[in-house]
Parts: sequence; structure tokens; C-alpha cells
Amino acid sequence: MTPKADPIPEKKSTVSRWPYLLLGAVLALAAGFRWYGAAFGLPALNDPDELMFELGAVRMLSSGTFNPGWFGHPATTTMYVLALVNVGSFAMGWLNGTFANPAGFMAAIYANPGLLILPGRLAMAAFGVLSVWQTWRIGIQLRAGRDGWIIGLFAALLLACSPVYIHYAQIIRSDMMGTAFMLLCIGCALRIADKGRRADYIWAALWLALAVASKWPFAISALAVAGASLHRAALHSGDRREQLTRLAGFTVLAPMLLVAISPYLVLDFQTVVVNLTGEARTHHLGATGGSFFENALWYTRGAIRSGLGIGGMVLASVGLVLIARRARLRVVLLPVLAAHLVIVFQADLRWERWMVPALPLLALSAGLAASALVQTVRERLGARLANGALAALTLVPAALVIPSITEAHARMNDTRQQATHWVEANAPSKSTIMIEHFAFDMIHRAATTSFPLGEVGCVNAQAMLDGRIDYSLVDGNRKGRSKFDYGTMSPAVRATCVSDFYLVTEMERYRAERDKFPKESAAYEALLNDNAIVATFRPEAGVSVGPVVHVLARKPRKPRSDRVLTLAPSGHGR
Repeated sequence: MTPKADPIPEKKSTVSRWPYLLLGAVLALAAGFRWYGAAFGLPALNDPDELMFELGAVRMLSSGTFNPGWFGHPATTTMYVLALVNVGSFAMGWLNGTFANPAGFMAAIYANPGLLILPGRLAMAAFGVLSVWQTWRIGIQLRAGRDGWIIGLFAALLLACSPVYIHYAQIIRSDMMGTAFMLLCIGCALRIADKGRRADYIWAALWLALAVASKWPFAISALAVAGASLHRAALHSGDRREQLTRLAGFTVLAPMLLVAISPYLVLDFQTVVVNLTGEARTHHLGATGGSFFENALWYTRGAIRSGLGIGGMVLASVGLVLIARRARLRVVLLPVLAAHLVIVFQADLRWERWMVPALPLLALSAGLAASALVQTVRERLGARLANGALAALTLVPAALVIPSITEAHARMNDTRQQATHWVEANAPSKSTIMIEHFAFDMIHRAATTSFPLGEVGCVNAQAMLDGRIDYSLVDGNRKGRSKFDYGTMSPAVRATCVSDFYLVTEMERYRAERDKFPKESAAYEALLNDNAIVATFRPEAGVSVGPVVHVLARKPRKPRSDRVLTLAPSGHGR
């Protein structure tokens, strides 16, 4: 049966301009939320993957190559953007006299990576705002009569205030960039469904290539283009051959553009295979998934509920039904959303950030439901009550504002920084310290601080800084490990870690999963034989975030007269 075409939207001349003023306010709000508190943790790095992406960008600049040297996501676009941001950061510092030359800039960033991380985070936040704008653009393409403008604005406002969407726009990762490119591709797909123009196929191929160069799974964006093309061909039989030809051209052009954007996917294919193999893990500390339905429930109770709120979830559920009833939207939006959810729900691992690409599509569903509700009230009860319904609906995104602000403040009060502050106040300046996270806030203690590094053992922090270590050395010593910590270190080299103090961030997590990680858990238990917990810092909902951090100190073996050390009692701190 030939699907019916959707109604033609009203002319723009009949639409008031004030919704565009509201859009400006929504985008300003989105930018404010994403830039506020973006310096959390710095100069320490609480997300080690941020350093991985930055080191790829620095490697390209320092070695004069376009090869990032890592392709796990593949994150090529992310590292290219970071490289451009780094050039801009140096240029600004050079112009104001902060850096005399590139060598001075490199020395400064190794001592304080925040000089690169903060601009990089602001760049990711900009892509977050771009994705909010693109969500609005898609919303106005969905065509839902007089109140259709509500779709895009409601969806954009929901994303602007979403705690989950804000959080992952403040971290240097490929998720937000890939999501922005995915939305651009979907926008082209909707135009293909309407007009079938060659130019939209070309633009769609470019956005798809950029999305895949950001993160492999965004290849599912091609489903929107295929659905739109087939929908157009079904509605216009005389245009069928031309549309199918353009679709075939799209399937050829997109991979070509991908290689043009990221040529080292081909030129350095061996590294690509190694990196992809390293990413293919079936378990991960704190992130091992369950069955399909267990994962679905975990994401629904977690990222989706936190990202949209209860009201947003209810509206999104209704909106999905409305989308399913409209042929044009059903073949463009639903395949992408369904494919993403299936991939995520059946995966061996589960990460909150994996729900980021689904949030704009769910927000659009919620916007469609909100628009339909207002339109129904207008038709049955009049304009005044319709305006009241619209005002009431704004409470749905408004309910996310306080959680977003609270979580932003909590990110600025991480347990890892609480622990390093305690060490600063209690550990003598000459004490040796082993730290499991990138505590650049203790850079002045680098000479007596070490970090566990796989097969190598504990490496002196100052030596790492002086050696200008790049990610290739780190990755070379990973040996299948998903992370570096005392528990995953080879037992043969644990003696290199003997210190006066240990700042451990992973011990509690291994204890909670000792059945899955018995060797790692046993390593910490052995560490406690010779050391005692002298301070513990735990996250508090709405107050602080981070892992449970323990500070260990060596148990006294015999009285020593050359040093007196006063320690806080066990359990000091939050």
C-alpha cells in the first residue's frame, strides 16, 4: 500500500517571529549550562580518557603528522578539532606573551594539562549547543500544523536543561560530536523525504562520514537516509529510479568521504585493528552489562530518566506512538533510534554516555507529543486553555534545571580532589606517594609521586613529565587491561610502588566485584597487610561525585626519631 504524504507545512509568513527569539534564549541557556563549571577537577584529570584524546592531538602537532595514532572510536574528528583548539590556545598565549615559543607551550601543558583540557571541553560544549540547535531544526521539519513550532523548541529546551546531556557535553569525548553530525544527517534525510534533491544526498554523505569518523556506531545514521529515499521513491513513482540511483551514490560517496576525512584508517590499518580489538571487551570494572532486558531497565532507570525526567519520559513514550503512525517519520527516525537501542541494550558493557545519541530523538518524540497535546486542547477547549497547557508543559524541562545545577556543583567537589587536599594537609613534603588517578593538582610533589603503569610498575611522575610520554607508551603497556591501577599491575613489579602513602581510587570497586576480579581484589587486600586506611572520601548525592577514595599509610614497624607524622583517624573526610 502506498503511504500517504504528510500535510504541507504552513507558510513561514504566517508564523510569528517570537518563537525564534525563544530559540535564542534556549541556545543561550544551553551554552550557559555547558560552560558553567567546565573546569571541574582541573588541573587534575578525573576522566583518564580525556588525556588520551588530547595526547593524540598533541602527538600530531609535535610530530608534524596527521596520524592520530589511535582509532578505537575512531575519534579522528575529535582529535583533529582538539589539535586546532590547541593551536588556537598557543596562538593566544603567544600573542599575550605567556608562551615565548612552542617548546614553552609544550612544557607548560605537561605541567598543567588544564591549559588544553579546558579549551577542549569548551569546544565539546559548543558541539553540545550545536546538537541542541539541530534538534530544533529537525523539530520544525516534523510538520504538525499550527502548533508544530512547539516540537523543536520543546525538544531543544529539554536537551538544554538535561543533566545527562549537559554532563557529556563537558567532557572531551567523541559522543557529543558524533551526535551533532548524526542530527545533521537526519535533517538531510527529512529533506530527502520531502524533495529528494541530489544536494541533500551529498550533504548527508558528508555528515555521515563525519559521524562515523567520530564514533563507529554512528553508521546507523545511514538508515535514516535509506528510509527517506525509499519513502520518496514509494510516493513518487516517476522519481523512483532517480532516487534509487542517488541512494546508491550516497552509499559509495559516504565511505569515500570517510577515508578522505580520516585517511589513516586505511594507511595505518594495522593500528586500527589493534585498537578495535582492545575496545572489544566483554567485561569492565563497574560497567559490565547484563541481559538485553536488564540493560534496557538499567538505562531506562538511569540515563533516560535522569536525562529527560519522568514527565519527559511519559511524553516521549506518547510521541513514539505518534511517530510510528506517520510514514515519513516512521521510516526516518525510528530505524535510527531502534538500531541504537538494540546495539546498546545487547552490548556486554553498559555506560551512561552510550545513551547520549538517543536523547535528542527521545526529546523530539516528547516535543511531538507536547505539540499534539496543545493542538488537541486548542481545538476542543479553546486558545486560552491551550496556552495554559503549553505553560504547564514547560514545567517538564524546568524540573531538570535544579538537578543540572546541583550535579554541576557536585562535579566541582570530586572525592579525588578531596583526597589530594587531605594529603596536602597531612603528608610531609618529602613523603613518597602512589596515586591511581591523574592528580596534576599535586604536580609540585611529582618528584616523590608515582603512578601504576601496567607491566612497567609504578613510574615516577616527574620522570613521566620529563620524558614527555605520549599515549603510544601507555597503550603499549596496557596488555589487554582496560585501565591502569594497582590491582591490574603485574605482581612482579608491585615492589616498585612501595610508598609512604597510597591514594587508591579503585579498591572499593574491586571489593564490590571481587567475584569477577579476584586477583585485583586480592592485590589490594595484600596492600592492606602493610598499610592502614587513614582517610576515606565517599561521594554524597547532590554534594560530591567520584569513586570511594581511600588514603593508605604505611603501618609503623618500629619507632623512628627522625620523623614525626600526625595522621587523621581512619574514616576522616566524607
